[in-house]
Parts: sequence; structure tokens; C-alpha cells
Amino acid sequence: MLELDAPSLSPRANPPARPRTVLVLGGGGMRGMAHVGVLRALDTLGLHYDAIVGTSIGSLVGAMAAGGYSLTQMESMISEIQRQDYFKLNVVKFLLKGMRAPSMYAGDHFRKKLERILPRVKFGETRVPFFCNAVRLETGGSVFWGTPGFTDIPLVEAVYSSCALPGVFEPYERDGYHYMDGGMVDSVPLRFAKTLRPELIIAVDLSVKATFKTPNYKSRVAQTLFRAFEIAEEVITEQQLHMQMDYRTALIQPKVGHLARFDFQDVADIVRRGEEEAIKVLTSHSATRDLVRCEPKEGLACPVTPRDFVSVRIDPTACIGCGLCESVCATDAFSARGEKATVRKPSNYECTRDHACARNCPTGAISLGNL
Repeated sequence: MLELDAPSLSPRANPPARPRTVLVLGGGGMRGMAHVGVLRALDTLGLHYDAIVGTSIGSLVGAMAAGGYSLTQMESMISEIQRQDYFKLNVVKFLLKGMRAPSMYAGDHFRKKLERILPRVKFGETRVPFFCNAVRLETGGSVFWGTPGFTDIPLVEAVYSSCALPGVFEPYERDGYHYMDGGMVDSVPLRFAKTLRPELIIAVDLSVKATFKTPNYKSRVAQTLFRAFEIAEEVITEQQLHMQMDYRTALIQPKVGHLARFDFQDVADIVRRGEEEAIKVLTSHSATRDLVRCEPKEGLACPVTPRDFVSVRIDPTACIGCGLCESVCATDAFSARGEKATVRKPSNYECTRDHACARNCPTGAISLGNL
């Protein structure tokens, strides 16, 4: 069983022992640039991590951080990212094979870009232990590169396999098996993170959609496929949070749900949103608020008001009494025994922050606050 080494204590006067901490960076396409903002917030607050677990775009940012890149280096690299750096249509293969082509975009083009930006280190040589997941197409099971038996793979290939969305890039082939995006089955791998025996998990979830927007389904089949993938990702993440969230996990959900998976328009704004949300959560969550560096910082006030609960409200004029809220909530926050559902926990301290009730409400009657 994997286990992290115990960290040294913080140098502050009479500090609490710094908990062994795992940082989990979830998948989400270009929304994952918010991870850089989270890393910036950790640096600002003086919080440290002992291992990184990344999925999809989280594996890319995680590999850069674990490989020793400074925040300045990372921010400089991502500020120059353009869509053409990653996506080059498989024109020749489409002309020759049509629908039998292995992918819409050339995986080699993406892989070469990864070679230019990723640190040239091997698993076991990173600044902190690093793990990233991929799905084996033949079995549907997950592997976590970096675990025993899965370290003899170049970092570039591990990250490529974790980022290779189905149909978008070719699968990564190894020993007769094919591997693709780990977010297909575990976009926020809390269950694996717990096998490292941490005392604290800081996790970043990018799956929450903040607004309703109808994709152009009629003229673009790719948007339908991407949305289908995202719906499956949201439901799986919802279930994972139901099962794995506890008081030791500080969950950060940057407000980037309005962005498309491959939105390259304003990377700096995505980073800023990640930083702001991370500071808000980490300075108020019970697992981290006593660990933050409480020094005067512009725009940051200490101490802060605890924000451990989620406020829950139902609009009675919109509720139709279908009972879905009660069926999907993991913490018994709703009662649907009458004509209208009622809230049992207006200030829900047990909420797993999966947004399941609001996402599944067919009339939009449920609103959540203090998130």
C-alpha cells in the first residue's frame, strides 16, 4: 500500500503539525488552467502538499508542478497557449479512412507540444510524488501511472494518455493495451488519493456547470459528443463525491462552469478564478483555516468567517413535488412527502457539494448558497 512520508513541522510559533497532504487536480479541458490559480493560492497561504494526483488537464498542470516548475514558469507557459498548439485535424487520415480514422485530431501534434512544455524528469524523480490516471479501453479499468508497476513510462506518455479524450486524440498504446482520458471514469480521484494515507486532501473539481447553455447540436456533432462525455463525467463525479467527501477534504470548485471545454479565450481570467475560489475555500474550511499563513495580504483578510455549510432553498412556486431532490441527496437534506418538497437542512453541514439536487431538479426550484 502506498503511503506518504511524514512532513516536517511548520516553522511558526506553536503551530499545528502540518498534515500529510495530497493535492488532487481534476479534469475539465481548458478550464483546468484554474489549477494554476489554485497553486498560486496555496503559495500565498503558505500551504504545502506532499503528493499530486492529476486527471486529464489536471495531469498536465500537476506534472509541471511536481516536476519543479515555478509558478512564474507555469504562468508564462500557459499564457502563450493557443488552440492550434494542441489541435491539428487528422485531415489525411480522414480523407483515406473516413469514419474509420482513429481520431479527429492528430495525437502526435499534441504529444510534441507536451514534450516541449513538460519537465524532462521520470516518475520517482519529481519534486513530490506524482500520479495520473488513464482508462484501459480493453477492460474499462483504470491505471494510475506512478504506482508500483506503472513507473516505467515517460512522463509525456503518461500525461498524453490521461488527456486523450475519446475520439479527439488517438489512444496511447502500451503492451497491447490502449489508454485514454482518466476523466471518463474518475475526474476527481479522491478514492485513489485516500490510498496514499493523507491526513488532508485538497481537491479541485471543474465539473460543475454554473449556467444553462444550449450547444449547437444540429450542425456540430462534436458538440453533442463532448456534451455527452461531460454529462457522464458530471454524474460519475457526483457519485464519487457522495461516497468520498469527508471533513478531511477541502473541495475547491472554481467558477468556470460557463466556459466550454476548449475555450482558449482568456486563460488569465481562468487562472484568476481558480486563485480566488481557492483562497475563499482554504481560508474558511475547517480542515485548512488553521493552517493558512495569516499575514497581511492585499485583498485577503484574516481571520475569516467559517463557511463549512451549504445553504439550501426551494422555491415553492416552482416545485412540482417530483421527489428527485430527496432521491439524489446523499445527506437527507430534503423531504418530498407532500405536494411540495421541503428543506430539512437549510444550513447543511454534511453537504458533499456535488450540486446533485440542483442539477437534477427539472424546474430549477432548488438554489444552493455559500458555495
